[in-house]
Amino acid sequence: MPRHTLAATSAGVASATALGVALTLLIPTAAQAAPVVSQANGRLVSTTLLTTGTLDSIASLRGASAVNADGSADVVANTPLDATALQSVGLQSGGVNLFGDNGIIQLGAVGQYAVANADGSSAAFSGAVSQAPSLIGVAANQVSASNLGAPAGNSSAQISLGAPTSAVSLDVRAGALAASAQQAVDGSQSGQYTVGALTVNVGGTTLASTLASLRSTLQPVTNALGVTNPISATGTVQVSLAELLAVAGVSDINQLPANTNLLQYVPAAVTAQVTRTVNQVLADAQAAVAAGGVVGGLVGAVLGVATATLTPVLAGLGTTLTGPLRTAIDGIAQLNVNVKTTGADGAFTQTALRVGLLNAGSLTTVDLASATAGPNAGRAAVPIVNPASAGIAGGVGLLVAAAFALTVVRRRQALAVAR
Repeated sequence: MPRHTLAATSAGVASATALGVALTLLIPTAAQAAPVVSQANGRLVSTTLLTTGTLDSIASLRGASAVNADGSADVVANTPLDATALQSVGLQSGGVNLFGDNGIIQLGAVGQYAVANADGSSAAFSGAVSQAPSLIGVAANQVSASNLGAPAGNSSAQISLGAPTSAVSLDVRAGALAASAQQAVDGSQSGQYTVGALTVNVGGTTLASTLASLRSTLQPVTNALGVTNPISATGTVQVSLAELLAVAGVSDINQLPANTNLLQYVPAAVTAQVTRTVNQVLADAQAAVAAGGVVGGLVGAVLGVATATLTPVLAGLGTTLTGPLRTAIDGIAQLNVNVKTTGADGAFTQTALRVGLLNAGSLTTVDLASATAGPNAGRAAVPIVNPASAGIAGGVGLLVAAAFALTVVRRRQALAVAR
């Protein structure tokens, strides 16, 4: 080929190649797909009894998922839990339904919500809709509420385990159960949770036998005082969240370390409450004796015997009650609060409550009220060109290639004439 022809052809090829490279850089391929601008997910229920695939096969169990792929506008998801769909899966624990009106776990007035913002930030929420304003800054009526079972009044969650004839029975009620997660524009991630107005009703044979003994010993004293015996005749004790936190040595539930098992504090809280109750009766009796009169005389006649009997019993409750109750509770359940996890992809999840069934959750674990934020790539994830402009660029490329081919043909024709 003559030198000028080769040069012209090379120049054309170089120009087309350069343009081709430029077009390749401008048009992302599937293998080079950019991560999303922002994403979040609020999910009320997940359990190890079901695989992630099974859970995700039911739309409402996937939770409220918001994905912002192009940053053109904020994306909001509000997906109430479908109780019928969850119950249709037939989740059971030891032959007892895990969820539903007669289930171990019941939830009321709860929702799933997520927002993926165009600025690269995101947030998610799940749990009692009443907590949405404080945890995610969204009005409660913007989160659709649903019920899973029929928990006791004023409770957003109720968990019932064991029976009166079991070594221990637990009836846990939470007035507010919710969690939120956020990823800010700068990439920082954080989570909040709430487990409010919590009470634990403890029963079972381990506790009932001790209470029966204390009640019978106190009865003559309370009869003489003319008051009701404060030791439960039903063999149960109710401890509050404040009593549990007192045992833990903190004043607020948010001061507990992540993944703390609340039930570990129940045995000591029960023992402390029983001890306080008995000692209060004895103190009232001693005050009556000191005051004298007929009542004081009647009380004095029985106080000495009762005190002599009760003093060693109270002193030994750590061995006879606290220890056995701890063993029984550990064997039936765990309630871990403030569970925080970060996935391999960078997604951050805050879970309000993780329920473990049997020792160390060996039967199953159930996460209640989880919120996930991220991973967010931010505005940098927005493609340089959108599909429409990419199509235009592709058309321009074809035109340039055609023009180049035509130029080469005409140049060859001109050279042939010149010869």
